[in-house]
Amino acid sequence: MSNTIAIGRLTLPEILDTQSLRLADDPHFFEEWQGVQPPLTAEDSHFLDQVQNDYVDQLRQGQLSEGLIKLVIISPLLHLAGFYRHPYQVRLEEPVQVEGTEGSVTWRGRIDALVVQNKLWVVVVESKGGAFGIDQAIPQALGYMFAAPDLQCPVYGLVTNGSSYAFLKLVRQPEALYSVSDVWLFLPGRPILHRVLGVLRAIAQSPDFG
Repeated sequence: MSNTIAIGRLTLPEILDTQSLRLADDPHFFEEWQGVQPPLTAEDSHFLDQVQNDYVDQLRQGQLSEGLIKLVIISPLLHLAGFYRHPYQVRLEEPVQVEGTEGSVTWRGRIDALVVQNKLWVVVVESKGGAFGIDQAIPQALGYMFAAPDLQCPVYGLVTNGSSYAFLKLVRQPEALYSVSDVWLFLPGRPILHRVLGVLRAIAQSPDFG
């Protein structure tokens, strides 16, 4: 009999075990976040500076919900990355089901994330005064990423609580491997969103993403 686990409650050890997943040891496995990224225009930079200012203004008023983080930060980033334009398609609030490799475990959940082309999964967790680490969102993101239908192509993830950002990459064949980027913190005077947008554009331009 299959045991059902809510994706939002997954732990990293559960994912590593049920999907025979391991951390990639090849330094070139996830070059999209490390390499040269498409340059930003002056208009892009000015707009992102305003987005950061908007976020700080909202944060000063108290804890930010997942919905507000998506509205203030994630939506502008996806717009600037070109993900709202053809041929890309963005989805959210859809049910997800993933079977374990042995068939004894089923993960189920409703996407509280944004999905681009079944290849980029954006998971947002509620900001609690900037103190809530995104490490708890990484297993959730990987759980959603395993639901991507194309087993041949890499799948990417972005996890954030508004104050911290990290990217993930997952491949499932010939073996299941994943990697996580550095975590970038939102601090005064640091253009973190500029870096995030650069990685989003680099992912969009990767040969396996289109």
